Amino acid sequence: MIEWSELRADPRVRYAAKVTGSGAAACLLATVQLNGMSLPLNTALAAAVSPACGAAVLAGSAASYALTGMLQKQPALLCAVAVTAVLRWILGIQPGSKASAMLAAGSTLISAVIFALAGLINGTGWIPWICGSILAGVLAYCIREVLVRIGTGLPVRLHDADRLTFSACYVFCIAALCAVRLMSVGFGEMAAAFVTLTAARRYRISGGMACGTLSALALMLADTGTAGYAAMLPAAGFAAGCLAGHSAGFLYLVFQAVCALGLILSQQTAGIAGAWVGGMIGGLAFLIDPAPQLAEQLLQWNDSEADLAALTNARMQFLSQSIAGVRGAAEQIAGLMSGSEDGCDAADRVCEQICSSCKSRTLCWESGDDEVKRCFRRLAQEPPSARLKAPFNCVQAARVTAEFARIKRQALTARALNARLRESQKLLFSQMQITESLLTRAAQPPQKTYHRELTRFVSDVLERFGIPVKAAAVSTGEDQRMLIELYAPKDDEPDPELIEDCLSEALQKPLAFCGTEIAGNVRRLLLRSAGGFCVSAAAAQCAVHEDEPCGDCWDTFTDGDGAYYLAVSDGMGSGRRAALDARIVLSDFRQLVQSGVECREAAKIINALMMTRSGEERFATLDIAKICTDTATVTLYKYGAGPTFIRHAGRITLFQAATNPIGILPDAEPFTAVMQLERGDMLCLLTDGLDEQLFPYIRKTMQQGGDLQTLAHAVCNKAQRSAKGDPRDDMTVLAAAVSAAVADD
Repeated sequence: MIEWSELRADPRVRYAAKVTGSGAAACLLATVQLNGMSLPLNTALAAAVSPACGAAVLAGSAASYALTGMLQKQPALLCAVAVTAVLRWILGIQPGSKASAMLAAGSTLISAVIFALAGLINGTGWIPWICGSILAGVLAYCIREVLVRIGTGLPVRLHDADRLTFSACYVFCIAALCAVRLMSVGFGEMAAAFVTLTAARRYRISGGMACGTLSALALMLADTGTAGYAAMLPAAGFAAGCLAGHSAGFLYLVFQAVCALGLILSQQTAGIAGAWVGGMIGGLAFLIDPAPQLAEQLLQWNDSEADLAALTNARMQFLSQSIAGVRGAAEQIAGLMSGSEDGCDAADRVCEQICSSCKSRTLCWESGDDEVKRCFRRLAQEPPSARLKAPFNCVQAARVTAEFARIKRQALTARALNARLRESQKLLFSQMQITESLLTRAAQPPQKTYHRELTRFVSDVLERFGIPVKAAAVSTGEDQRMLIELYAPKDDEPDPELIEDCLSEALQKPLAFCGTEIAGNVRRLLLRSAGGFCVSAAAAQCAVHEDEPCGDCWDTFTDGDGAYYLAVSDGMGSGRRAALDARIVLSDFRQLVQSGVECREAAKIINALMMTRSGEERFATLDIAKICTDTATVTLYKYGAGPTFIRHAGRITLFQAATNPIGILPDAEPFTAVMQLERGDMLCLLTDGLDEQLFPYIRKTMQQGGDLQTLAHAVCNKAQRSAKGDPRDDMTVLAAAVSAAVADD
């Protein structure tokens, strides 16, 4: 036996259901008259659905018109549906919301033109058709948006951007259901009462008033004779929302009591009485236990985004404080354990182990002569490599010296283990501290605004061009510059130029590709709208020995917040080993910064890693220039790095300070400096392989300006010539210039 879930998942069944539903909806809408007027509702429906469903709408409309005798009265409306269905088949592809709106409005006007040429429309008769075409276009847009959201699956989760489209569809749906009546009771009034009560129970005052107002608009649009009852629906929704915490039966009684005022305060016509009875029946459906749960499974308003964000931030802050408490307790315990290490004197331990069982103990230790005690203290203070000599006339001299040597070896091993343990603890505590700072930063209110509709649009554009992207996010910062994040599988390599051109043309905004980053199996591509400033860079290097690689490394990259980084690292010594250390420092630094870690915190992590790599001394300098492309502010971070020259406003400023490289001391503190730059300013980062005698030449060359690559090579060549062709150390020159970017449109 076929299960319902399997039947529902069958694409053929789903296709048949869509076609059948479109035809049934067309039969209903064809007979709808809102206050005696027939509107092109079927035209809007035919424009928003697929070609096959559009044909079903045409067939259902024709059948309904033929059965109700309206075929001769409303031929223009049927013609508009036919034109829409034919154009849908010609177009073939599924249009977007805007295209559906244009199709519905255009088909309605085409039908009006056809009947105008036949002499059936003239003069003021054009006014209803122009208004009807506008209504058909707006309704087609709303229907298409609703169908797209429903296509994502149930429950349909509504967002702020869906308010207007779903509200318009709800109003016309309730108004259409009012035409379907059981004796004098309309199904529209039943649905209005049920939805208003359900919204009031779930979303309280805001939900009750919003659905009550929309329901009132729908009832009055269907029949102005029910205005007395409809006018009380917002008040009834408000009252039910205020009492949402009470039982469903109590809400039902309050709702009906408020609606009954419409009967009392207005003319008690048959229409108002029928609407009130319909409201009572719809309210009874609300009292059924599964009804609210069923409504929640079909439709959910995503009103908890702000609350969820606040809750997430609070949880992150709590987690950060918890990690801080664990780290503080661990550091305290580690301090107590290191302070309570066995500090028993070696002399006392030897005396306890050897002398306590010696027959001459009374003669040596209890005779009042302090010579033995002084000798033991001297032996305890001797270094492990010294030759030990037992006290004079000691009957167990060999055992005494052997025990002293053993204790010294144990102490030496314990100190080495403790030193390694402290290094590991230092690395662990630094990692926990970095985790705290990351969680704290994540818990802060976001400085970016994410755009859901733009994200969908960007995803559609990339899918149309066949660009493989798993996820996308579009946001704007406080400077209103757009940032586009694209995530793709690592093995896929999308063409950055193609993406940049496609999105720039689609968004009508110049975009700049910021780079590609890889973490695990995910590739991230960043694009940022032009504006502010841009940075160009060039570098030149020379090695001490021609047959070995340069021990310096340099890199330039950007992060997701609009900052451009210039980075130079000089490994200890020269050759391959120095180049490896420098490359490790730069690659780790780039990976951490692009992951959202602040510069100082990233340097602390790398410093801890370098200190625990091996027992050998391994270190490297780190020179960072972080340039904000929005304000052209540069921040320098120097860890044992060489000088940096900055040309600003015609003056050359030298930044240089004595600091420790990465990997020497547990606490690496940089020299920092901040400077405001302008268009045309220049930076030059140099390693310590350059002689200070070259500084005047560097100043002169930077004053002259020109091509960056030429400048970098000129400085390197001058350094080699000054060293008579044999440089004292590896040298790297990284030059950069700040220029104005293209302004946003």
